[in-house]
Amino acid sequence: MYAHREILTIDDPQTLVLSKPLPLRKNQRIEIVILADEEDTELENLRDVIAVRGITESDVEDAITWARSKP
Repeated sequence: MYAHREILTIDDPQTLVLSKPLPLRKNQRIEIVILADEEDTELENLRDVIAVRGITESDVEDAITWARSKP
């Protein structure tokens, strides 16, 4: 039996992108078990606020770079 464990963040609920290929052959039968962490409602609310304001990942990276450059 082969087991693979990887923690992912889902961008598209119809597609899972693994960090590396699995050592499986074409037409091999497999069983997939998906366990989802419960979302923190405060974190979800924060994500919603960020989305509404149009803040991008690049904006966050720029803010971090700016904050780290300050003494």
